[in-house]
Amino acid sequence: MNHPEWIMVPWAVFAVGLALKVWQFGSALKRHLTGTTPSIDQFRQILERTWKQEATEDSTWRT
Repeated sequence: MNHPEWIMVPWAVFAVGLALKVWQFGSALKRHLTGTTPSIDQFRQILERTWKQEATEDSTWRT
């Protein structure tokens, strides 16, 4: 192997993924502990935005 530093790429990807999961878990835990939950209308808007994003991602994937 001419470039042994390439072995660090999978570890970097793993570290970034783990950091994102920890951040997501921490923010969910903080929301739960502080009791700030979105109202029904806010939650519905969040779901609708997510569905629209997924629908556009699905349609661009198929073409």
